[in-house]
Amino acid sequence: MTKWLGWSWVLWGRFGTSSVKVADRVRAGCGGLHAGEPAARIGDKGIDMQPLRIGVIGAGENGTGHAEYFADSPRSRVVAVADPDATRGGALADRCGARWVDDFRGLLDDVDAVVVSSPNAQHRAQVIASAGAGCHVYCEKPIGLDAGDAEAMAAAVRRAGVRSTVGFSVRNNANIQTLHRLSREGAFGELISVWSRRLMFVDRPDADHWRADPKQSGGLLLEINIHELDWMMMVAGEVRSVYAQTRADDDTAHRANDHLWIMLNFAAGAVGQHEGSWRSATPNFFRGVHGTRGGAQTDEWGNGLHFAAAPGEDRSSVELDPSFDLRAHFLDCVQHDAAPVCDLEWGVKVMRVADAVFESARTGQPVTLRRTEPVVRPTDVPVPTRSLPAAAGTKSKAARV
Repeated sequence: MTKWLGWSWVLWGRFGTSSVKVADRVRAGCGGLHAGEPAARIGDKGIDMQPLRIGVIGAGENGTGHAEYFADSPRSRVVAVADPDATRGGALADRCGARWVDDFRGLLDDVDAVVVSSPNAQHRAQVIASAGAGCHVYCEKPIGLDAGDAEAMAAAVRRAGVRSTVGFSVRNNANIQTLHRLSREGAFGELISVWSRRLMFVDRPDADHWRADPKQSGGLLLEINIHELDWMMMVAGEVRSVYAQTRADDDTAHRANDHLWIMLNFAAGAVGQHEGSWRSATPNFFRGVHGTRGGAQTDEWGNGLHFAAAPGEDRSSVELDPSFDLRAHFLDCVQHDAAPVCDLEWGVKVMRVADAVFESARTGQPVTLRRTEPVVRPTDVPVPTRSLPAAAGTKSKAARV
């Protein structure tokens, strides 16, 4: 039981129980619809709909998972995979019935949407170019290496009039979905505290070179633990100020961070706390909230949810809501004009908080963020709609205005 200490365990911690059922293939390789096959008949009126044509940028572990998902879906098909590694990219393309290109620009004319799952430092250029070519964008987090990158990417998507989704995955886990619903329903009363601890150990030799380089990855905060900022902001709202400390094995590198201690003051009144590390001798992670009326938390490994209806009452296990399928939601946004739950505009807000973490750690002082929206309390936020049934039509790039 040593693999969980490396990147496979890190990814498991991010995605939780996956909705991807790659074992249930009806075709060889990735399955799904391939080039040249007829469009699936979808919708109550039996109208033909061409599946969304997907280009996957990056054939690493994340990119492979995305490619398998979209190749399996009757609502999409993977037509191209871009990766500079011919062996890795070509193998994934073959499994999906797609073509391989070494440069992502070589697929933009042939796809309706892209999945950007490349090294973090490449996200900005790839998203801007893809949006400029009229492609909808699903981008893995982080969206760039600072808020300036994120803002440029969001602006490109706005100019192009395309849809976007950021691959924040922890928020989709069943326990976080349940915790969020309980908060919106007022089960906790007024939120007092929201917290997470995410400690792991990653051997340097096991990590991809770019992940081990904070100039390319953003270190622990941007590569992994930005998920924690995202879900805490989803539950508690806009962040008013940040105080943080970081520590790195090599503290000479710009923004290097291997250990994190973050305090968030939310505009609605709650306080957030996060401790993170990928060099910890005692790996564990858990999450929770408590308020004036009640509280809930996961177990030590982020599983399940234990709820106390009032201070002083014993906790009991809660039946979990379904996990949220973010990739199906991306298809809903493109094919049905669904309201996004975490698009690039949301990603900008998360990146501004991440920038404040780095600035506070650098100066040793709290950092106040500029107010960008009215204070919204968790109970004011409507429950997001689940994935919609497939629609009877998908706009091609040529049909978009």
